[in-house]
Order: sequence, then C-alpha cells, then structure tokens
Amino acid sequence: MAYAQWVSYTVIADNCNLQVKNAEHSWGKFYKYDNKDDELSPEEVNGQVVEIGQEGFNIVSSCGRSDSASGTQGSFDLFDGSTKVVTLVWDCPWGSKSNSWSQTGQNRNYVVSVTGGSMNSGAIGVLTVEVIKKHVS
Repeated sequence: MAYAQWVSYTVIADNCNLQVKNAEHSWGKFYKYDNKDDELSPEEVNGQVVEIGQEGFNIVSSCGRSDSASGTQGSFDLFDGSTKVVTLVWDCPWGSKSNSWSQTGQNRNYVVSVTGGSMNSGAIGVLTVEVIKKHVS
C-alpha cells in the first residue's frame, strides 16, 4: 500500500565534495535503493559522500511503510566539508492528490538545481540534485 509513496535522490557533485548530514523523516523510512524492505537508519544515511565529479545514484531513498496508510516525509542536508550547502525536503503523503519537495537554506556560494519527480499522487520518484560551487574571489 504505502510502498507506492517513495522518493529517491541522486546527487551530482560538479566541483565539490558533498556529504549527507541530518537525515530525518517524520513519516516513512529510509531504504537501500531498490529494495524497500532493506531499511536504513538515519545514521546509515548520514555520512554518505559524493566526491567531485561523481554521481551518488539514489543516495537517499525513502518510502512509506508496508501495509500502512502513511507516505513519506523528511529532509536531509548536503555539506561541502563544514559548509552547509542546502537542506532538501520532501512530502509524499498517502491518500493525497499532490506531492511536494523543496530546497531551503541554500548557501549563496552554491548553485543547486533539483529536477525530475512527480507532483501528482503516488511516488515522487527520482529527483536529481546537481550542486555547483561558485568561484568566489
């Protein structure tokens, strides 16, 4: 039932190293993509690194719980070293006609682009996050 509500983030680090921190969910669970039964704790999601020029395919994935009338809602931060780049937030509710996701607290020294996904009911699907560090003099 609620496995139909899911989101998975692919992260592209163009010219900086990125690390996942502060992963949390208020509904649903994290899982190892592509197996929704392989649950991950927030601690297992945190600390994952995408190195310069690399793609972290489906590095953060979350879904509703099996046989539960709940979707998934949560967030995580991307850091470049000790610098917070952005907070990524999603809401993929069960029984709703719409999904949402956003980026908040974006550091102005970075360009962050989020593409893909579906705002209609059901899964958000795969979102691709591309991060470029601006050359600041």
